[in-house]
Amino acid sequence: MTNGDDPQDDDVGALDRIARALGVPIATFLTACPAGTSDTALDMSSLDNPAEVVTLLRLFVRLKSPEARARCLAYIAQEATNDD
Repeated sequence: MTNGDDPQDDDVGALDRIARALGVPIATFLTACPAGTSDTALDMSSLDNPAEVVTLLRLFVRLKSPEARARCLAYIAQEATNDD
């Protein structure tokens, strides 16, 4: 648990919460090709606009409400499905 003294601790906690919400290991965000990823894992090298991904993650971690995070994830999942 973070004590609020070190902003980096908050970043690590946020990254941990994102990883848990997405059901992926934290290594997914920290390495180009994390060990043990499945064929359906996100290929970070194929991202068209990594700046947009970073912006999305930064905004997502600012959401305090679990309901708001769930709505956000549901919307993105729907859009991703419709965009195929």
